[in-house]
Amino acid sequence: MGAIDAFTEAFSLVIKNKKLYLLVLLMSLTMAPLGAYLIPSDIGYEYNQTSMQRGNVIIEEYGTPIGEDTMDMLVEILKGLAIYSVVAIIVGAIFEYGVTKGIFMQIEGKEYSLAGILMEGLKHFPGVILINFIYGLIMIVFISVAAIPIVLGVIMMPAGIVLVFLGLLLMLGVLAFTLGLSTLAIPFYVDRGNVGAAFEAFGVAFRNVLSTTGFGVLLGVGVLAIITVASPIAFVTQMALPENVAPYVSAFLQAPFDALLYMFVWAGGVAFYREIQRMEELKKVDEELAELGIEI
Repeated sequence: MGAIDAFTEAFSLVIKNKKLYLLVLLMSLTMAPLGAYLIPSDIGYEYNQTSMQRGNVIIEEYGTPIGEDTMDMLVEILKGLAIYSVVAIIVGAIFEYGVTKGIFMQIEGKEYSLAGILMEGLKHFPGVILINFIYGLIMIVFISVAAIPIVLGVIMMPAGIVLVFLGLLLMLGVLAFTLGLSTLAIPFYVDRGNVGAAFEAFGVAFRNVLSTTGFGVLLGVGVLAIITVASPIAFVTQMALPENVAPYVSAFLQAPFDALLYMFVWAGGVAFYREIQRMEELKKVDEELAELGIEI
């Protein structure tokens, strides 16, 4: 029930914090043209076909020539991707802390200004980046361990098909758990006020494995639903508009959905944090009553 309650509360928090959504929308609209400019969606490759005849046999070769111009273009794309990634990480960290702070303040009935919470985000964004980086590494480790049965099953094919199936189930479970776990980190940091508090999420997540995994599943479904609704926009704009205009129009049209996605995930983290804190408090009460010999 904890996962379902938190998932429901996430929607409620998004609706109650329309002002914060507009702030996230501002972030998405700002990043949209930068991403379209630095990361082109269409890379022009020249496709060639050559043929030669050896006796009665005609040999055809297909491929894309990798010349100096192509390599230069790829280098420029990688540079653009690197620049965009750095900017996106910093800006995202600032807004993630600020929006999370704003949600907590709204829940507590406190007044706040958008400029004020952004300043808070500016002060604390290095901590957010550090926490997200460490949690990202942890997720990679968890997923790598979960992938071991799949690799062994593939090596042992066809007898290993059962192992592959079980490995896939394990992988889905690990993905859901790590997703639920990762949403707790920044709310812990914002609420407690220090980076070390973010890693308390491990304790509560492992004490509530089913709730954490369940919330991860629900959150993943919500994220996929938003992506599914937004994804046709890029296809339609690429088909309907000129190549030099389509990426920018597509980025701007998808910005509201990107903002909704960020807002939903960040609000979901706060909702799950509050729910799991409530569950922990109830467990403490049960333990104290059990020590007194009172059965519930």
